[in-house]
Amino acid sequence: MVHEKDTSCKLSAVDEAQAAHGAGGQLISKKPGALLLVAAAYVLGGGGMLAWLAFLLMGPPVLVNLGLGIAGGLMLDTLLCLLFFIQHSIMVRRNFRLWLTRTVRADFHGALYAAASGGCLLMVVGLWQPVGLTWWHPGGTVRWAMLALFLAAGAGAWWGSRSLGEFDALGVRPAMQAFDSDKPATATPFAVRGPYRWVRHPLYLFSLVIIWAGPVFTMDRLLHNGLWTVWIVIGATMEERDLVDCFGDAYRTYQRTVPMLLPTSLKPRMPDTGARPHEDR
Repeated sequence: MVHEKDTSCKLSAVDEAQAAHGAGGQLISKKPGALLLVAAAYVLGGGGMLAWLAFLLMGPPVLVNLGLGIAGGLMLDTLLCLLFFIQHSIMVRRNFRLWLTRTVRADFHGALYAAASGGCLLMVVGLWQPVGLTWWHPGGTVRWAMLALFLAAGAGAWWGSRSLGEFDALGVRPAMQAFDSDKPATATPFAVRGPYRWVRHPLYLFSLVIIWAGPVFTMDRLLHNGLWTVWIVIGATMEERDLVDCFGDAYRTYQRTVPMLLPTSLKPRMPDTGARPHEDR
């Protein structure tokens, strides 16, 4: 953990754990293994995200109809969402990453996380069970307006991701570079750029807009939207604890100045500091 007066942070505990474990016992110790992991990140991570976005826009593909009825279908859909929530929330936590360094070097954590998350998303989409009649399926101007909002939120998410620095949504760059260089860990400066000047978690905000702007509303879809909304709020709250531990007083000041999810002003609440911001991928 950095000192309270410092305004930069690096995952020093993870780096130190990696150095302590060394290369011995690593599951991916050769470059071919890293390339396979990168390929899995692209196929599963990228494919899962695209499949989920298509699910939001057009509804579930119903690849497997299990005929579970209303209660059984809603139960399975809930379990599928929980599978993704648990995997996603556990793998991003620092304590899990500390444990993971025993068998997987820190450079590969991002790609492994993307591959696992994408695999869970593909399970959500592929096994999702439609339940009930369509409650609302807007047409005409309303549908086009919701589509425009969906696309605008996607553009906002891209803006927020770009504000994080070099765009590496699937975490593959460290894995590709792992065997080509031996760079020391560098500190991540606390900074505020782009949409982070309005809210502390713009990627979560844009995700909520994308979820609710999808123009299909059935019983199972409302279940999906409600569960994901609750999870995003809980996830943002949990992430705040890690960020306070990481940046100390700098992040506490940011908390007092900028709202967490909902903007309260058209004007940015903080100036652009011009360096890479804080939020994890």
